[in-house]
Amino acid sequence: MINELLKITRSYRRYKEGEEISDTLLSEIAEAVRYAPSAANLQRARVAFVNESLQKQAVFETLGFAAYLKDWDGPKEGERPSAYAVIMTESEPDVNLAIDIGLAAEAMILAAREKGIGACLFRSFKRERLSEILKRDGYIPVLVISLGYPAEDVVIDEVKDGDIKYYRDEAGVHHVPKLPLSEILI
Repeated sequence: MINELLKITRSYRRYKEGEEISDTLLSEIAEAVRYAPSAANLQRARVAFVNESLQKQAVFETLGFAAYLKDWDGPKEGERPSAYAVIMTESEPDVNLAIDIGLAAEAMILAAREKGIGACLFRSFKRERLSEILKRDGYIPVLVISLGYPAEDVVIDEVKDGDIKYYRDEAGVHHVPKLPLSEILI
């Protein structure tokens, strides 16, 4: 069952922007962070949600989208996220905190996908500007997760000729090459 959920938990970059995500549903997604593993059980990851129109636009403008898709500047109006979850911490991440942030993010995106919501992780964002938008004194944004109901097809392919770069085909389907299990096992 978890492998099936993992197969459909891809990085979605185009959404049904008009379909809002309720505060209740966002709280349910955030609840997953409570149950994520954490080094020494320190639980240092915090989550700030953004789902108000003007703030969403401001957050969108801080993001860098899809590095491998050189001719794409991100989703157009109508395809943008319905909400953002920003994982924040009180200090710059050390190795343990970075792992904890990854575990918290994975828990959230799996919880979201289970509810039909797609997500995409961003480390490419303008940190100072995002801090100004969020106004969470004492906290540093370290990871942004876009959230929304997917408006694109994303499929998993086998890696060919060692090329792991994701791409879109002529029909707009997003392809994500994955290594075969024989290369994962060592």
